[in-house]
Amino acid sequence: MPTRLLLVAALASIAFPLTAQAEERGLFVGLKLLGGTAFGSSSTTDGGAPWAGGGIVSDVRFGETVGIDGRFGYRFDRAMSAFISYQHIRGDIRWNANFPLFGVSSRFAGSAISNAILGNVSRELHLSDTTAVIATAGLGITFNALSGVTETDRATGIFLADVEDHTRLGPIAQIGIGLRHRITSNAVLVLDGSIAYTSGFETGNTRHGNLGITGITPYKIDDVWRANIGASIRYEL
Repeated sequence: MPTRLLLVAALASIAFPLTAQAEERGLFVGLKLLGGTAFGSSSTTDGGAPWAGGGIVSDVRFGETVGIDGRFGYRFDRAMSAFISYQHIRGDIRWNANFPLFGVSSRFAGSAISNAILGNVSRELHLSDTTAVIATAGLGITFNALSGVTETDRATGIFLADVEDHTRLGPIAQIGIGLRHRITSNAVLVLDGSIAYTSGFETGNTRHGNLGITGITPYKIDDVWRANIGASIRYEL
């Protein structure tokens, strides 16, 4: 009898961690709310209508950004998971363009919108049974659009033109770190911060305004970085 009990106990001690590990595996979905800012610059020195002598871009500024991040993934074990995510982030943007040939300057303002698809991996360092530090890294593609860009005279504020919208495709790379806390058996709360390289933006090649419809050399915003703080709920299926 004691031998049988010992055998049962041994089998149970082996089976329990395997069961616990299996419960850590599975599919999950999540939705994250994002808030942050962006930074970028421009190397454009010939923007605008060619006859104007070339607009030299300066003082590129982004406003605060807001967005959402939806994800679907698989948890391999207690520490590792992989997921596909879709991000939609938008915020204001403005810049100046100087035209030395005529001694004038224009101000441009509009919206900078990014729609990105990323493949991600994450690793968790558990602090307790319910709380862990989580690190993520992701790569993908982003569709960056400048929308609703308006050109005004910098000195007087007089409207000059609406600049054509344009979407530019580029790579995106992102890393993040945060804190994960299990609030129910299936629901997890994550608070984290991330930084991402999101390529650049570019206007269209026409303007519509005080000179009618005019072809222009596009204005480009280069090497844009985004910093975000996010809060998400993840549901494990």
